[in-house]
Amino acid sequence: MKNSLTIIGAGAWGSALAIALSNKFDQIFLITKNTTAIDSLANQHWALSIPFGKNISLTDNFNVIDKSSAVLIATPSSSFNSVLDSILPYLNMKPIAWATKGLDPHTGGLLHETFSQKLPNYHPCIISGPTFAAEIAERKPAAIVVASMDEGTRELWANIIQTKTLRAYTNPDIVGVQVGGSVKNILAIAAGIANGLGFGANTQAALITRGLAEMTRLGVALGAEKITFQGLSGMGDLILTCSDDLSRNRRFGKELANNVNAEEALKNINATVEGFSALKLVIDIANQLKIEMPICEQVMLVTQGIKTPIDAVNELLLRKTNQE
Repeated sequence: MKNSLTIIGAGAWGSALAIALSNKFDQIFLITKNTTAIDSLANQHWALSIPFGKNISLTDNFNVIDKSSAVLIATPSSSFNSVLDSILPYLNMKPIAWATKGLDPHTGGLLHETFSQKLPNYHPCIISGPTFAAEIAERKPAAIVVASMDEGTRELWANIIQTKTLRAYTNPDIVGVQVGGSVKNILAIAAGIANGLGFGANTQAALITRGLAEMTRLGVALGAEKITFQGLSGMGDLILTCSDDLSRNRRFGKELANNVNAEEALKNINATVEGFSALKLVIDIANQLKIEMPICEQVMLVTQGIKTPIDAVNELLLRKTNQE
């Protein structure tokens, strides 16, 4: 068998990973569910400036997993559940991980819970951290986290992911890494709203800092380690996603700041906005655990049209004084 990798999901993130890892594999199979897009994507993803190498093959056929050494899922969270069902007959105990950030909308839970239910004989493994697809494709230096409770699994995937420009770190805290990757997208919407309203660096710093506190409270309540949120998949990913317009979630927030409703904002972004998808799920979990997440709550009220962006900001500023 050739040294080969299957990446499921030919969006910007899956395509960027294929490009970044193409020097490490004889063959990379990039699976897309959009059969009509295979020809148009044959040479290059529209959102990336780097063309695909000759060893990257696009397909809509899961049979290529039989020819692969390992499988990496890079689909939106909304597809994660169904993808697991689709690939199960082909896996044959091959190493599998995912680079999807978000929660499972079918169950309302973390993705590793869905994974363990459907693939109980495999060790869950998530790849996360502060990475924009375009910069990964351009092979600009970056760092990423590989999380699994099984040491052998996380070491294996760290070796797969690490390149000359992509540094892989390992972490056993799979819950914390997932919570960070999900909640940071919601907080980036808040940062986008603030930026769209014309607020400055002071506001952004406050949102990031207090947002990190919200993220940490929720994660610890779910069994995560507090220190995880000080690392790449917590603070690192939060700073990145809140600070640059390469973030779809931040751009979505800026659309909302112009008093565009959520549906119209999604159309204007024309891409998956994981923070919007995760909003209600995160708030539901927080309410069940009695965890306060005021920034996330105000973002949800804005997306529901219950509050205007400026009223949401004022609500946060008028909250009762509290100890940091």
